Amino acid sequence: MPQWVHITRGAQSPGCVHTVCSVHNVGPRTQDAFARCLDIAVRVPEDRFILLGSGKQDVGEDSQLQYYGKRSAQWVHLKHTDGTQVFFINHHGPLPVSSGGGCTGSATAHNIMKVIARHAHKGDAIILMGDFNAEPKSSRIQELDKRLDHVYAGTCMGGVDHIYSNCGDEAVEKQNLGKGAGQYGSDHDALSVTFKFR
Repeated sequence: MPQWVHITRGAQSPGCVHTVCSVHNVGPRTQDAFARCLDIAVRVPEDRFILLGSGKQDVGEDSQLQYYGKRSAQWVHLKHTDGTQVFFINHHGPLPVSSGGGCTGSATAHNIMKVIARHAHKGDAIILMGDFNAEPKSSRIQELDKRLDHVYAGTCMGGVDHIYSNCGDEAVEKQNLGKGAGQYGSDHDALSVTFKFR
């Protein structure tokens, strides 16, 4: 029977670590897949997935014009109870938004693809998501568009939030969940994509 995998993206902002890789009807038990890095994290529902590996790699760095530091790609390699293997990668991109040159433009996209090439396995469903701090017209996004299916993008701040996959045809539902309210609100829209792996 096909498994419906639901990927929900929270905000990648300082102090906010609500990015979750979850499965429909997941129980309350989850585990931190690995140590938090700068301002992003991934949580894995341990009743549905076996953690095969995890890590992080610096893939970019903010320009001196708006400097907060280096920017990472965090990844988990997972095996679902039905045997499906998923390589899930979360990224919060360099600033300023949509800037190029140095490690803020297409170099960041190339570095992300190197992480995927080094750690993903043949046959994995690859899901890349995050606040890329890059609009669709940017060299960062144009470069990724050549290599993965651009499954969904937000509209907030010119469309800086993106979800990519190597199995875009398996995306059966896409939603913009809005910004939220109160203490859990964000300046970004939360994006949700449901993949149906056959």
